[in-house]
Amino acid sequence: MEQFLPNFTWRSPTRVIFGVGRLADLRGLVDEAAGEQARIFLVTGRSSLRTRGILQRVLDSLGEGKVTLFDRVSPYPSPELADAASAECKEAGCDVVVAIGGGSVMDLAKVVAVMSANAGRAQDYATGEKAIDGPGLPFIAVPTTSGSSSEVTMAAALWDLEGKRHMGLASPHMFPTVAVVDPDLTMSMSKTLAAVTGMDAFTSAIESYWSIEAEPITDGINLQVVQMFNVNLDRSSIQGDIESRANCAMAATMSGIAYSNSRPNACHAVGIPLTLYWGVEHGQAVGVTLTTFLRWAAPGIPHKMPALWRALGVEDLDGACERITRLMTRCGLQTNLSGLGMEETDLDTLVANTRWDRTRTLPRPLGQDDLRGLIQELL
Repeated sequence: MEQFLPNFTWRSPTRVIFGVGRLADLRGLVDEAAGEQARIFLVTGRSSLRTRGILQRVLDSLGEGKVTLFDRVSPYPSPELADAASAECKEAGCDVVVAIGGGSVMDLAKVVAVMSANAGRAQDYATGEKAIDGPGLPFIAVPTTSGSSSEVTMAAALWDLEGKRHMGLASPHMFPTVAVVDPDLTMSMSKTLAAVTGMDAFTSAIESYWSIEAEPITDGINLQVVQMFNVNLDRSSIQGDIESRANCAMAATMSGIAYSNSRPNACHAVGIPLTLYWGVEHGQAVGVTLTTFLRWAAPGIPHKMPALWRALGVEDLDGACERITRLMTRCGLQTNLSGLGMEETDLDTLVANTRWDRTRTLPRPLGQDDLRGLIQELL
């Protein structure tokens, strides 16, 4: 009997502060993490926070004289940008790292925080040439989108778009110290940004659910995440009201907590080359194969499927795929690869550059011929 009992290790050390207006808690959290006289390395995107007046409000609260601002983060940050930011953080003698932004901002800041105590280049850690041996500076993550879930995960993505390479750093030492999830910060997201970021977290939850790494805690969280996005994602994208945006912000954070323990797999494995070679935005890139891989995975875990159908409000696999397709269409997302600029002649490139290491946690083995057939059906 013992082989049928759950056996797992759970990781979720990040303290989560959630609620409208909770950005106001940031100063106290910084003081708690690093002391009242701490020097702060603040990482943001290039313009959004400044344009909306949020940046100045944060600087006034933290004490502008104590802040070193790094506001040069663009989507898909490179190892070189991480190195530049890390050098500035060290030169300023900072005691704590704060990130306010989307997944790219939080990922880069996460690398800066851990590299403060781990010498070398970001690329060395991303390629595995060096190991992260210990914790870095305290790190407070404040998401402004509802999808990357980086505010509660131990991983960060770096990109070499010119060299067509995706690199990931992951270590238990990289979990943020605190996540401040203030849904008010998501209210400026465009329809497209709300859709693609939400689709990222929605896809991650379903991948995490069908993974062979899944266990009872991740299953419970992921089913709740699926239900929340099923009800709120199109409303968050189309209407953009505070209730649906708050529910998507909560669901995205929950998704990250679950997938830190049962990782996203096949959709992300194919999504990476879609971004690198065809410039497809990440959430769209992972979401476009969701129904395809759901059909592949479902026969491997038939006992888990009824609960997923209930979370989606459907009765069977066909209903689930129809529901997901309808949801994506309502959000303005593409549901086939031809709509993303792919042609049949591109199949070899996509299959060859799929991250095969990430497909190993599927409940059914997937080979190159299998993938080729699945992708062909999506064209």
